[in-house]
Amino acid sequence: MPRLATAIHIDHPTTGERLLLQPGDEPAPEVADLITHPDAWEPDDDVEQYDDEDDDPDDDGPEDAPAPRRRTKPTTGE
Repeated sequence: MPRLATAIHIDHPTTGERLLLQPGDEPAPEVADLITHPDAWEPDDDVEQYDDEDDDPDDDGPEDAPAPRRRTKPTTGE
């Protein structure tokens, strides 16, 4: 179950009670579904982290794209 990385103030979806959740808490699924900010959660240990950009097959960043070709003006021969 995911754990919180930061304190959260949230209203319980069923009771409407104001909750203060602390870092390290593992909220119930109905409460956790309401916390959508990714920085509120501790990193998932099961997700593989890429240290080297060459190892990430989904990285299509600008460093992988070919450089754009420069357009040149045609010469008129004058």
